[in-house]
Amino acid sequence: MKKIIILIAIILLLGGGGFAGWWFFLKAPDSEEEVVEEIPEIPSAFLEFSPTVIHLIKEGVVTHHVTVKITIEVAEGPDLINAERWQIRLQNDFMTELHSLYYYRYFTQDGYVNDKITKRLIDVADKVMGKGVVRDVELLIEGITKPSNS
Repeated sequence: MKKIIILIAIILLLGGGGFAGWWFFLKAPDSEEEVVEEIPEIPSAFLEFSPTVIHLIKEGVVTHHVTVKITIEVAEGPDLINAERWQIRLQNDFMTELHSLYYYRYFTQDGYVNDKITKRLIDVADKVMGKGVVRDVELLIEGITKPSNS
């Protein structure tokens, strides 16, 4: 009986020593957990372009005048400053793209503003400003008129 008690005491002593060694030497401390901070989102700024008239031409004759206004969304700070610097080129490239898009009949059949047109304008902005600088492009049709000669 004494041998069993001594054997149980030795097993408990070895088990307790092993657990204490693991707890103090091998277990990673709780304070060393990796803390990941969320990067704060930079607020958006909007840059409006002056309204521009696009002439829709069919068979060599102007059929409509579409007045459009474009607003781009960029991050505040350096991206907004760069967008203001490149504003004239952006507007020219937007107008070139809209002239080419409105030439195709299926764009005007689906409406003058749709997701395909907005996506193409974002692609144009990415070419000028760099990918991802322009967050969104809003295209607003202010008016559609027919010329007096048609």
